[in-house]
Amino acid sequence: MTSILLPLQFQELSGLEERQISFIEQSVTVALQKNAKLIIAVECQEIKSNSKCIDAIWERVQAFLGTIYVIQLNKSYQAEKPLFDCNVVFQDICAYPVHLESYITTVCLPEQDSDRVGQWNTIRTDSPLACHVLTDNHDTRHGKLIENTGPIEPLVFDRVAVGGTFDQLHAGHKILLTMTAILANESMVVGVTDDCMLLKKKHRDLIEPTAKRVELVKSYLNLVKRSITYEVVPITDPFGPTVTDPTIDALVVSKETLKGGDLVNSERDMRGYPPLELRIIDVISSENSSVQGKDMDVLKISSSWIREYIAKKRDL
Repeated sequence: MTSILLPLQFQELSGLEERQISFIEQSVTVALQKNAKLIIAVECQEIKSNSKCIDAIWERVQAFLGTIYVIQLNKSYQAEKPLFDCNVVFQDICAYPVHLESYITTVCLPEQDSDRVGQWNTIRTDSPLACHVLTDNHDTRHGKLIENTGPIEPLVFDRVAVGGTFDQLHAGHKILLTMTAILANESMVVGVTDDCMLLKKKHRDLIEPTAKRVELVKSYLNLVKRSITYEVVPITDPFGPTVTDPTIDALVVSKETLKGGDLVNSERDMRGYPPLELRIIDVISSENSSVQGKDMDVLKISSSWIREYIAKKRDL
């Protein structure tokens, strides 16, 4: 499937302007009309300045990322397309020029920036980009994101781990995987829950096979960051590589799975391994209802909800 590209530029991780929110909403509409995916490529000076230690701006990045996904999801829901595929990529971290990817066919830009497409097409001679001009009639007022309350002494992590089922890859998964990838300087380990551990799940027949979920995670991470190596492996217990690999520095968890992180460290201690630093994804937790006034409940769309939705559609 082809993709529509929306480039967005920011100096810092402040709240989104009304015009930027409108650009996201318009681009979702364009992608839906063209039956395409949407890639939102974010350039941000604050992220670029902290790219070697994202830990220093951990909360601000995840709040910013969550806000973009909420805007996209709300628009998708209004169009009765809850499974619409959108990916947010940080251009200052992903290590490749998104606009040169072959699957990008159209770029959404306001008229004053549309000449960028012509410049890019001087390079993309075999597959020139089309330009969709966005309406730009909003002011530049914006809200404020949450303040950074992260570690007093930000740390640099070479190898970071995360785990999950990753069935029906959705916005919550994407935030979890993105934040883990940008935290890691050299490598990332992803544990994907094996089929044998999911036998009691509702609509078990609609759960994607382990091999497919592994490949989808790999494909998504290839969008997010290409400068590090990935190990995406099936796991048949709650721990996976986190208790057998002494080279892992940190583990990314949600607030709901924080106790699991503590159990990992208890198991590592029994094996003589140093504890992992735990980093929490807060924007997809039940305790965080909004960011920048945007309802975050929409981000808690779950794999089970998606399977229920697919089952109902199938039975119509």
